[in-house]
Parts: sequence; C-alpha cells; structure tokens
Amino acid sequence: MVMFPITPQNQHIADQIVQLVDQILSIKNQDPDADTSHLEREIDKLVYELYGLTEEEIKEVEGIR
Repeated sequence: MVMFPITPQNQHIADQIVQLVDQILSIKNQDPDADTSHLEREIDKLVYELYGLTEEEIKEVEGIR
C-alpha cells in the first residue's frame, strides 16, 4: 500500500476526508443500514484528487472500461 504524506498543500483534502468519515460514522451509529454511498463517493473523489489521478486512472481503479 502506498502512503501519501499529508502536507500543508493537501491538508484541506485530508480534513475533508476526515469530516466525511465522521459524518458516515455518525449516521451509521444512528442507523447501521443507512445509505451513505453518496458520502463514500465524495471520499473516493477526494482520494483521487489527493493522489492526482487522471480520468483514465480513475476509470481503471473503478473498473470502468
């Protein structure tokens, strides 16, 4: 697994990911069956941005051909 260092330049992205994870945990704590897929997709987008993935790389990661 490749670890990506958090820097002052990308800290805002990491902070957004943490906020979304906190939201998911809070929602799931109230209702374990709640649909949080929209928040999970937002996390995916932020991770792609954090790693600087291209559209082609994102398609490959998501299994889209």
